[in-house]
Amino acid sequence: MGYLERLRGYLERVARAPEGLPAVHVDLAAHRRHFAAAWEEVMASRSARAGDAPPDSWQRKEDQLLYDMRWDLPTFVEEVADQLVESLVPDASAEELGKLINVAIGFAIGAEDTSGARGLDEEIGRIAQTACARLQRSYPRYGWESPARYAFEIRATRKHADRYTLTRSGATLLQLPGLDAVRWLLALEAAQSLGPADEWRISPDFAAQLLKEPQREVEVDELLDGSWPFSLATVRRLGAMRLLQYQGQDLERGFKGWSYTVFDRARPLLEDIAEQRATPFAVLADALLRDEVALALDGVRPDPERALRESAAAATALQARMVVHEIRNALVPAQIALSRLVRELGHAVDVEPFQRYRGRVDAGIHRALAFADEMLRVANLGVEPAAPFDVSAALRDAVAGLAGELNGNLRCAPLEGAPPVVGPRGRFVLAIANVLRNAAQAVAGREGIVEVSLGLKEDALVLCVDDDGPGVPPDQRRAIFDAGVALRAGGSGQGLALVRQVIEGEMAGSVACGDSPLGGARFEIVIPLRRGRTP
Repeated sequence: MGYLERLRGYLERVARAPEGLPAVHVDLAAHRRHFAAAWEEVMASRSARAGDAPPDSWQRKEDQLLYDMRWDLPTFVEEVADQLVESLVPDASAEELGKLINVAIGFAIGAEDTSGARGLDEEIGRIAQTACARLQRSYPRYGWESPARYAFEIRATRKHADRYTLTRSGATLLQLPGLDAVRWLLALEAAQSLGPADEWRISPDFAAQLLKEPQREVEVDELLDGSWPFSLATVRRLGAMRLLQYQGQDLERGFKGWSYTVFDRARPLLEDIAEQRATPFAVLADALLRDEVALALDGVRPDPERALRESAAAATALQARMVVHEIRNALVPAQIALSRLVRELGHAVDVEPFQRYRGRVDAGIHRALAFADEMLRVANLGVEPAAPFDVSAALRDAVAGLAGELNGNLRCAPLEGAPPVVGPRGRFVLAIANVLRNAAQAVAGREGIVEVSLGLKEDALVLCVDDDGPGVPPDQRRAIFDAGVALRAGGSGQGLALVRQVIEGEMAGSVACGDSPLGGARFEIVIPLRRGRTP
């Protein structure tokens, strides 16, 4: 199984764990004690079998492995633990995992340990053999080789109370196939890079070096004197991602060092990193990482105020939709007009200069439209996924977050025990907050009333926000949900546009503005109970 497949498998396990995946703990001191005791038993058994024969006649080859394990037991244990959890016992407790690691140690040194199950013993023996091969080749084990550690380092997972949960960065990876998944990992790494020597993340300087010298041999002396300032771990990881070919030392031809050869398919990805291009992936990575930092500062669980602020990722997606809409509005009519012009000019368009320039115009339009579509596709990957949630609790969060803006005459009648709906909870809270803020502004400066009610209607929940303000003219009641249309001077025209995007575009519901029984405006939001689609 390749590295990317192992990483994807780990993230899928995290995604399936309702309360998060427990961290794997290995008691290295206990395994050292077990190894020492098992070694003594093996030595005693060999001495008994050898009789009066000199020890050197049977010890050399076997004891080399024992020597390797004695001094590099952590590498062996980490390798075995990862393989056991990934392929055999994903739900094993720390105690169960420790026992199986001891069985693997026994297999490696020839002790008579067993798990008690023949099939399991065979698999543990295979895993132990693989781990021993690494020791015999003197291959160091890098931290990134553990999918759990790498995912945490690049913030594809977060850790809380000794459990790992999936971040939106990790969820985005699970939505991407093949080379796009690798491009996303590089974008995440580059957005967090600490410099050329960072062993977890590729840097722009290192990407530029790989492009400058796509094939190179690096001598040990260059590592020692610092003339090669880049991380060997990163080279090995890029090799595991199949972006380059890594070759260790070749003593037969007298080469004491290592070499690499960059594959052609890796060049566009490295160019994006080296030139720090604002690609859709790079923009999304930056937005999601900023959200992760904000979430960490909020103490893992966001407070209502945090829930009401547009996340960087959601803002990126919303901006992308607006940009794509404007690009299409400008270019599609131009594309149609060009085609009509060609038809109307008839044979006059056959002249060589016209055809040459027409080709450039067509190519430019197609390229711009393709980029816009790609930007929208990538931006939407980071938007909060749809999931069941309690509307009453979400409504309380929205109201609590706007306590300072709503007047003292707010009346709220949430429906307790309402059935769950499907959608992006955080963006739903933000959308409702926008409606409430709109109502609060409509009655600002006087003792106005804002009333919120939630009820059931057939197979849907109906949320109404009423006020006794001036209301909305009938001819503007649909237009106010369009981007850029503002009800008041200084408004951005984006708040109610987001409401329609979330309710209609992401939750398959409806939102409408009408007359309120209070005399002002009523915003009626209908949310289906059995439908909903992922943004």
